[in-house]
Amino acid sequence: MKTQQLPNINHRGPLVVITAAVLASAIAFYYFATPLTGVNGTPGAMLVLVASLALALDGLVLRFRRGGVVFTLAWILGLLGALGTFTAAVFLHAWWLVAAVAVVLAGLLITLGFRQTKIQDTSQ
Repeated sequence: MKTQQLPNINHRGPLVVITAAVLASAIAFYYFATPLTGVNGTPGAMLVLVASLALALDGLVLRFRRGGVVFTLAWILGLLGALGTFTAAVFLHAWWLVAAVAVVLAGLLITLGFRQTKIQDTSQ
């Protein structure tokens, strides 16, 4: 039996996380800085901005660590951070931010779901 290796698609999940987190940071900055958003200048909007930047940093860690304790810890912290940021965005009624953080959560699931594995070729 030959073993066949799946293509390495593990790097796409962290890129989704990084891209969506940077977009979430831009949206959070808009809500923090723009008057008449209802949350401009509030500590909650600043917290979401900082948390979005931390999610982008977490995506970078996931991108360059393929496994091990650091990867697992970064994934768990990223999941907790994304869930917290998602909840805070809901409380702020920042629906575009909610959508961006939902994409971050999807990227985290992609990162975990598509780990590189070997499959058995049973055709012979």
